[in-house]
Amino acid sequence: MIRYLYGYERQEQPEIFNEMFRQRKKVFVDQKKWDIKTVKGEFEIDEYDRDDTVYVCSLLPDGTLAGSVRLLSTLTEHMASGAFKDMFPELMIRSPTIWEATRFAVLEDTRVQPNGVSRAACEVMLGTCLFGLEHGVSQLTAIYEAPNSRIYRKCGVKHYILGRHRSPEHGAVHFALGEISHELEASIRRHTGLAPVEVVAEAAE
Repeated sequence: MIRYLYGYERQEQPEIFNEMFRQRKKVFVDQKKWDIKTVKGEFEIDEYDRDDTVYVCSLLPDGTLAGSVRLLSTLTEHMASGAFKDMFPELMIRSPTIWEATRFAVLEDTRVQPNGVSRAACEVMLGTCLFGLEHGVSQLTAIYEAPNSRIYRKCGVKHYILGRHRSPEHGAVHFALGEISHELEASIRRHTGLAPVEVVAEAAE
């Protein structure tokens, strides 16, 4: 199940937010060994987790969190303009219709879709597209580790690589830009199996 949360709801939904920040710590600090700050040694929270931040979440049938991604308007301070600025100093995007996706985090989800990707990851991809369609977002930027391209491809997500960075610390990192459209929604649904065939066909017309 896809659910949107807003940063200002943090006090109202402490269980989901705490689990999201806990999962991010496990993914980015424990697994990937990123040198980023943690809170109480348990949560990964930074200055971009603000009241105006949007989170696309995938929930299990019992309502617990399976995965999430963070969305920020590029008109506000975001990771490309701050934490990742030194990686891609020549790339600065500011637009009311372009948002940034970061902190894509999915832990072990045994539910696997026909494309071989966990249902949580597929729902986060679809939910991000649907949020964009509902809120006038025309394009999405993302700075991600190059191996993640395989997951995006399996989910039917196409994008343009605007910049590449490689270092011993971060490995291969891409700065990407993708279109948000009904065609993208149809592609994600078709690749992930998250909708009946007739719905995909109707959306693709």
